[in-house]
Amino acid sequence: MGFVNNTISYVTYQVVDSDLPREELRKLILEGLTVGRISQIDVELGHDHTAGFALFDDPLSIEFSEEAVFFDPLVLFSFRMDKLTVPANTARLYIKRRIQERLDTTRRTKMPREEREEISDAVKLDLLRRALPSISAIDVVWDMNSNRIRFYSNSASMNEEFLVRFNQHVGLKLRMMNGVGILESRLDERELEQVWHLLPTSFLLGGSVTMNTRPDKIAEECFDDGEDEESGETDNV
Repeated sequence: MGFVNNTISYVTYQVVDSDLPREELRKLILEGLTVGRISQIDVELGHDHTAGFALFDDPLSIEFSEEAVFFDPLVLFSFRMDKLTVPANTARLYIKRRIQERLDTTRRTKMPREEREEISDAVKLDLLRRALPSISAIDVVWDMNSNRIRFYSNSASMNEEFLVRFNQHVGLKLRMMNGVGILESRLDERELEQVWHLLPTSFLLGGSVTMNTRPDKIAEECFDDGEDEESGETDNV
């Protein structure tokens, strides 16, 4: 979703300190995508979601190759998040049935709260094992000439997950190209202190910026709420 559908909502990142030779960078990217590819949800460990990289044109595939990723000067892949959910009403009905079956089997009319909670947890785990995950696949387009990445989602949670896994598996730092990121990339520390007061409003979250607030502090705040709000200014295609 996004790039191939001409979606204009995306967040732009600058790849920082990526002065590696082109071939070494390509190798690093391919290895990072392969290691960080999405895996199955481990319900037995109590997980209800998972996230990772997948192919651009087929997000259900995680078989990375140079031919599937590199389209010079572009690098194309997807960032996918799978999540298991069980409707509350469905879980409630199954829990009620399981409790009644236990009561009938043991010839009781009442059940301790601890036992009810145990049955509830067991039923929810069983339903999660049988559920199909909802899949969200976000287009990621990396222009290696400009070293800029377009991430086609404004969801704060998706951007946060992407940043964590990109840094962990690809090993390169990304800077969000909003007003803060552009200033940081163009000015030194002294110049940054002199001009920061000229930006009285943060367009990240639509809130006011306190005078002399440091850019790195504002950048950290863009994911504080964890809700699906815009995590950065979007560009127009």
